[in-house]
Amino acid sequence: MDVPASPRPSDTFLSEFVTPTLLWRVLQSVGYTEPPQYSWWEVDMTGELQWFAVQGVVPPHGGRSAWIGGTCNSDGQTPWKATQVAAHAMLLNICQRFGDELTGGPAASIPRTDLAAAEWKQADGCALVRGRGE
Repeated sequence: MDVPASPRPSDTFLSEFVTPTLLWRVLQSVGYTEPPQYSWWEVDMTGELQWFAVQGVVPPHGGRSAWIGGTCNSDGQTPWKATQVAAHAMLLNICQRFGDELTGGPAASIPRTDLAAAEWKQADGCALVRGRGE
């Protein structure tokens, strides 16, 4: 992958829709005042498919020494898609590391364990067939 010399800063839509918004709300719930920053650039791929790289950066939290911030790189067919993946990765990492601090609020539905190590259990019966109570 070839990367241009200077990435462009994000457009407004990268920080105001779907997963980036959820990430920002989780960060605000613990006192962040500075939002994550997203930069994107088009990657030169062989062929006719357009491809973009995105870097998301969560700054360190000034009042909480354990919250050191972080960076995530992702790519996708559009800057929007790549940003969703980067924000999701950062959100999962934060929820797994700081789950005890994030009870309730916007992080309530995010898994607190490593999804690869989680134990998944299916109820008796077939998941694709409706039960009596459905």
